[in-house]
Amino acid sequence: MLIDLHAHTSGISTCCRVPAPEIIKAAQGAGIDGIVLSNHYQRSYVKNGDALGFAERYTAEYYYTKECGDAAGFKVFYGMEVTMEQHSGAHILVYGVDPAFTLAYPEVYAMPLSELYALVKSHGGMLVQAHPFRNGRDLLQDLAYLDGVEANSHPLYDATHVDKLTKIAQSAGRILTSGGDFHADTHRPHCGAYLPDSIGNTKELRDYLLTTDSLDIQIQEPGEMQSRRVTYIRRPVL
Repeated sequence: MLIDLHAHTSGISTCCRVPAPEIIKAAQGAGIDGIVLSNHYQRSYVKNGDALGFAERYTAEYYYTKECGDAAGFKVFYGMEVTMEQHSGAHILVYGVDPAFTLAYPEVYAMPLSELYALVKSHGGMLVQAHPFRNGRDLLQDLAYLDGVEANSHPLYDATHVDKLTKIAQSAGRILTSGGDFHADTHRPHCGAYLPDSIGNTKELRDYLLTTDSLDIQIQEPGEMQSRRVTYIRRPVL
């Protein structure tokens, strides 16, 4: 099954233009079998300093989106896209944790990456940096605190940077993922990672991404309407 590992809904991500049912419809129309709902998690969304209140709204949006997905025969996995205040606003995708994690630690956006990594790992999760080379900026973080990096197929970005990111990920034995970062402000890219059909929750998704020696990803370069399948090998064949 093809799972887009980076998707948003307007219920939380204000930069996204449509709600969960339309996000799901667009993904199905593009031949995608599921998404990781990784809405933006950042301080600017917190009202009156109530971080827990935001965490509650955030997790409620996941449950709503999952209900919509279940009704449509579409998989929805839990995730987060954390804007790291101490790291120039770098975006870090969190996989493998559940809503209880977000409710227990509602101010993760304020942590240094090293602390977030230790906390997420202690709760069975993993970190992947989203679009580290988006539109000419180099925000790549220390790979010691990342489990992977993302080749991103957003149509408004400059490139997926898949070749450059492949070398970076292989050099550190990290996984290379793929996501569309879809906000419904462009056409829906056909992209994501091919995962076994048996994967049914975010923990199983994490286990697969952390342990697989290879991962087939679908990417779509900006300005192109055709996507292509790429096999990422965690370490190059010598």
